[in-house]
Amino acid sequence: MTKKYAVLAGVVVIAGAIALFVWSRRDKSPGHAKGNTTSVHATGIDQADSSVSMLTMLNAPEGATPCETAFNALDAEQTAARLRKGKSMFKWVAPKQEFLAQCQQLPAETQRCMMPRYRREHDDCAAARPPDAVLHKMVIPEPVAEEKLPGEE
Repeated sequence: MTKKYAVLAGVVVIAGAIALFVWSRRDKSPGHAKGNTTSVHATGIDQADSSVSMLTMLNAPEGATPCETAFNALDAEQTAARLRKGKSMFKWVAPKQEFLAQCQQLPAETQRCMMPRYRREHDDCAAARPPDAVLHKMVIPEPVAEEKLPGEE
């Protein structure tokens, strides 16, 4: 009988030690799971989750015209950024009527290429991009921070 109690006590001690070990490590991430938020790249991701922004723009409602659809996408992205308390991909977007007025002056193909869903499917949209002077009357994107590799100046 004493031998059974000794074995039982040993099992309880081992189980207790395991439970104590697990409990002491409960809030600690393994080293590989800790994010490095000191790099420019990681900081940019923290400030503006571009994948969420892109999905938001792609899922924005259709407008009556390509220009209105493009505005809806930009407006949806900015609204989503505010809701998630993040940073928008755009410094500035013109008010709707100004945006539409500028956009409607563009050639038809350029207007279609302003729509994110259309642009995603058409490689030739890079050639239809309006000049920066014209584009900046409608929208000014945030600059993309590029991570410098060690040894780069």
